[in-house]
Amino acid sequence: MELRHLRYFCAVADFGTFSKAGRELHVSQSAISEQIADLEREIGGALLDRGTRRTRLTPQGQVFLAEARKTLIAADRAVDMTKRSMQGQVGTLAIGFFLWGAGGFFARIIREYRKLYPNVKLSLYEMHTLVQMDALTTGKIDVGFTRPLEPPFDRTLQAELLYRDPIVVALPKDHRLAGGPVRVDALAGERFVTCERENTPALYDSMLALCSSAGFSPQIVNSSSTWSSVLTLVESGEGVALVPSGVRHLRTPGVVFCELQPETTHIGIAVAWNPENAGPIQRDFLRLVRENKERIQKSSGN
Repeated sequence: MELRHLRYFCAVADFGTFSKAGRELHVSQSAISEQIADLEREIGGALLDRGTRRTRLTPQGQVFLAEARKTLIAADRAVDMTKRSMQGQVGTLAIGFFLWGAGGFFARIIREYRKLYPNVKLSLYEMHTLVQMDALTTGKIDVGFTRPLEPPFDRTLQAELLYRDPIVVALPKDHRLAGGPVRVDALAGERFVTCERENTPALYDSMLALCSSAGFSPQIVNSSSTWSSVLTLVESGEGVALVPSGVRHLRTPGVVFCELQPETTHIGIAVAWNPENAGPIQRDFLRLVRENKERIQKSSGN
């Protein structure tokens, strides 16, 4: 039994005669008659009553018609879903991000993508940069909003820079320098808290270099694995922190963020992917990000 048997049978049921069904399907009347006869032989009984001017369904034919329609609908849906999958309209997409780095634009991009591709299932994972790199390599995520690639990941992954986030200083709101902007050398006598280097090595090293260029080495009194915890330490008066300006999206009420002078240090925000796992869904998402790059830069203050 093939799908054409079912299509011919349904056409005869719909149009009432073999000749009308043939004209609709652009098939000869004899071909349709032969195919339905084959179908009845395979089933072992009559599906059509041919004794009247208008061909009618037998009781068994009525049962078969209902199931045949379901099968044809399922087959058409299978073809449609497969074509749409090839075009990137259905499937899954896993995205890694760190909230403070993508806080200014991430939600808007996701909402816009969901409107464009409602049948793509999105999975969103908040991850540190290095965790994202491993996840991209292993295929756990398809796209990551992360830092520019560093060795060894720059040899296997690809990335595009979205914008450069300036480094600012986070201070308790009652700090003497809270009016900002703040000269870097004015922080020489301060206690510092920071994010652990293993999570943000590039940023950690940039902070040390920034202080060194101002003529001092920072007195680091505490560190944490997350920026939200760093801001909590700042709010509690444990110290000040040099942070990417995007951390402001974490909205800690007892902390103010001041620009640094001179503004010489930035940390990049990039979209990264694994070219070995490239597909139409991933490509469509990256195209949307590129189309919104100017808006992303404006939302970040660049």
